[in-house]
Amino acid sequence: MSALGLAALGLAWTGTAAWGAGPTDVRLVTEACPGVDAARLEELVALELGTVAADRTQSPAVVVLACDGDRIAITATETQTGRQTRSDVQTRGTAGPAGLRLLALSVSELLATSEVSVEKRLPLVREPSPLQQPEPMRRLRASAATSLRRVARPATWLEGFALGAEFAFARRFAVAFEGRGEIGATATSLTPVDWRVAGASLALLAGAGWGAWRIEAGPGVEVGLVQLSAHDTPTGAKGTSLSDPWAGPTGRLLVIRALGSRAFLLGRIDGGWVMQRVAGDASNGSALVELRGGWAGLTIGAGMQL
Repeated sequence: MSALGLAALGLAWTGTAAWGAGPTDVRLVTEACPGVDAARLEELVALELGTVAADRTQSPAVVVLACDGDRIAITATETQTGRQTRSDVQTRGTAGPAGLRLLALSVSELLATSEVSVEKRLPLVREPSPLQQPEPMRRLRASAATSLRRVARPATWLEGFALGAEFAFARRFAVAFEGRGEIGATATSLTPVDWRVAGASLALLAGAGWGAWRIEAGPGVEVGLVQLSAHDTPTGAKGTSLSDPWAGPTGRLLVIRALGSRAFLLGRIDGGWVMQRVAGDASNGSALVELRGGWAGLTIGAGMQL
């Protein structure tokens, strides 16, 4: 055999001997650790055990990782004698690959400093762990917005301010509640009429998200109280006011743009139909203004996920 072949054979034998040394008869168990990639952690622990404790031996052991927030308690139990060694790791600021590397180092060092001896090396085995759970979704969203609505006959613009809350009872479905106050004015042939409107709406929404964007849509219902106040006329007629309830079905299309982990912007298009008619009549019985039929509106605002 040539000198080059002998050198290659020697290198191969040396690498095999180094890989075969050290403790690896370890079973890894995770408890309440949804953020730990157990499969990747196994690989890192196997590498570290071959490095940290390559010149010593250790008996078979079970290593349990118990997670409590940013704290992970590590317990190594020697399977033959029941003797245990423990260590705590704080993972705050070391999420992802850095966190797994820290855990792997901590486990291997704990095993390497154990006082029990070992007889043989076996492959690293992972105990079945609970299914990893996704990060809990934020279920409550609160918002404040300004609104502009086109209503009534003759057509009238109502400007308003709205406060809303949305509760997600599933990942794609939510119930939304909103309270709104609005003002406006209609210039009729006889006299101007002022509007003051208070209303509340309830809607069932279905939605989907793509990155920082989310779109939601669904039906709802709106109820409210409207006050119509007619000015005194130039001819000397006295203006009066009336207050009546109104109600009707609605529909909405909502677009949300996240700003960081909690804040967001929103834009919404609404439409509906007034089933409970409200009318302000002149003294001769003719209608000055009427709140009835269809309406459409636009709402723009911002909010916070809680």
